Amino acid sequence: MQLTPMRFTTIEGTEVTVKVNSPKEAKAAIKELRHRKKEVGLHRRKLLRLHKAALKEQARADARRVGRRGLLGAIAKAGSLFRSNKPLQDLGAIEQELHLVDETTHNLDACILQIEGKLLLNG
Repeated sequence: MQLTPMRFTTIEGTEVTVKVNSPKEAKAAIKELRHRKKEVGLHRRKLLRLHKAALKEQARADARRVGRRGLLGAIAKAGSLFRSNKPLQDLGAIEQELHLVDETTHNLDACILQIEGKLLLNG
């Protein structure tokens, strides 16, 4: 996932760090973090769609391996001739990416809460 650079925040892997020097910068950093959280959420939704499609594709492949006999099997086999033969998506890689996105979202939330807490204390 390629994200645009931010002014106050850096994200390395799933680690989120924020450097601010004033309450005004802290408020701007919170806006940045919330925006980044939305971007990460959109990426997560895209990954969930890919994951769902990969699961369906794997179920179809498993059903084809089992095979059917008779007329239904012949019809299914004929239908598969016209489908494109694209490779199966890697479920493990998609699940791992989903885990990393979830961890990044959690860390973004933690940073937002920490900054808001410090703003309330120093208010």
